[in-house]
Amino acid sequence: MLLFGTVRSFAADPCLDNLPAPTPLLHRVVQLVNCSNQRVLGTANAAHVAGLSPIPVLPRENTWVMEPFPVPAGAPANANVLTIDIPQGWENTSPKGSTGPNFWVRTGCRYDVEIGIAQCETGGCSGFYDCSKALLGPPVGATLAEWTFYQPTTVGGTIYYLDHPDISAVNGVNLNLDIQPVGSSPSNPTSPDDPQWLAQNYPLTQHGADLRTPGDALGQCPAAFQLRRSDLTGVTTPPTTPGQALYAFVISDADGVPQDPTGDAIAGCFSNCGRYEFPKTPAADCSDTNADSSCFLHQAFCLYLPASAGVYGKACQTDADCAYNGINYGIACWDNGSGKPVCSGRGFIKNKSCDPSVCTFQYGYQGSKAWQPPYAQCTSVVADSDKCIGDDTVHQVLPKAYTWPNDPQVFGGDAPLYRIVFAPGGTSVPITPSVGQANGESIESGIPLCSSLPANYGYESQYSGAGSAMCNKPCDVPANSLCPGFQPPAASFAVAYPAATTASPWACNFNPKGGGGNNGVICRWQ
Repeated sequence: MLLFGTVRSFAADPCLDNLPAPTPLLHRVVQLVNCSNQRVLGTANAAHVAGLSPIPVLPRENTWVMEPFPVPAGAPANANVLTIDIPQGWENTSPKGSTGPNFWVRTGCRYDVEIGIAQCETGGCSGFYDCSKALLGPPVGATLAEWTFYQPTTVGGTIYYLDHPDISAVNGVNLNLDIQPVGSSPSNPTSPDDPQWLAQNYPLTQHGADLRTPGDALGQCPAAFQLRRSDLTGVTTPPTTPGQALYAFVISDADGVPQDPTGDAIAGCFSNCGRYEFPKTPAADCSDTNADSSCFLHQAFCLYLPASAGVYGKACQTDADCAYNGINYGIACWDNGSGKPVCSGRGFIKNKSCDPSVCTFQYGYQGSKAWQPPYAQCTSVVADSDKCIGDDTVHQVLPKAYTWPNDPQVFGGDAPLYRIVFAPGGTSVPITPSVGQANGESIESGIPLCSSLPANYGYESQYSGAGSAMCNKPCDVPANSLCPGFQPPAASFAVAYPAATTASPWACNFNPKGGGGNNGVICRWQ
């Protein structure tokens, strides 16, 4: 690996001290840095320019496993860091129809690298270990680092290649993250007065803070917006079909109490939009206007009114002109300084105002109306303020993150190296460890044996056991070569559902290459 030296962070964080600084193989290189105290899986999507095929990436280290900080004894130095070279096909993904690069982290994973399986509390990727290779994108509830890399910009006959990163908390936050530029120009070479140059804005988040902290104060996650481990067991959530739930991959007892080591910990904190997309996004054509309905709240907080509504961009004089079918969705009549106000989505806050150092780049910043519409209070849309987390809450921890669909928190840069730092400054909020084949751990430490699951998964009702000639249970034929009707090879994996019975069986022959499995616990037969 070529290096152009090491860099000492100017943030007071030992996790960022003396990190290697790799030279990009082409134009840009990204380091994922895990500053949490638990092993996690780093993750990327498969970005591409419109009309071209998705392009997966793999870190130089040939793994997505990121060890905790401090790195455990016996692990390689900097085993909490992954290095990703940005391929040419990930550059300038600005044309309409392109998919830009996304990076995020998955916590609480059980994984098998060789087989390619991973089940994670924050980011399932349909059961795949390598989301990028599987051509999959990020899930609801994960904090994202989003990018446009190496976009050509011509000023005065000179071509500059600029990057445009942001931190997206639009769907929620699993771990706090920050983006650190290394080797950047100190100011925008095409516009020296640009206030959104990344090098001038870093850090973008409060290091050592964690939005998952429970409570009702600003910067804490209220109960209604907490994604708890028990929400992912399929026991406390009404099943979508008999014996199954949309998400049921956290192992629990019959009462829905998750197994140790972190009990019913908070895995993530939803944003307004993310809260109403979980566990399932309302249909695009839903029409329930009840202020308590998921349909209404999704349309209001995710700016998801149908295109045929003709509201967004409509000329207006007051906010009342932006109602849809007489219903107030909180849409602003926004004069961005042009003198021609139009209806536009906006952000919502819990209090009457938000300090500009917390809610940055808001309406009126530097005397301009053009940044974004004025905030509205949550209660202008929902009488019960508990149904709205408020940008002033999220921004207490992530002041320069993108928290709603038109938030102007996008920055510029030209650094050859960017660091995406997960849990910068560390966190005291519990993180479920990730377990798999690392540091001498057994295979079963990742994907568990089906027979080891708690009794409420009904193993005895599903399988008579290897070598048994009974063959009268739902999973006997695919998993037991002694059974009539068996066709090799024998099933290696199953998806176990809580409260399964003979009449409501497991998925007995799970194919890791086919994905899926979020509605139960992936387990090994042998």
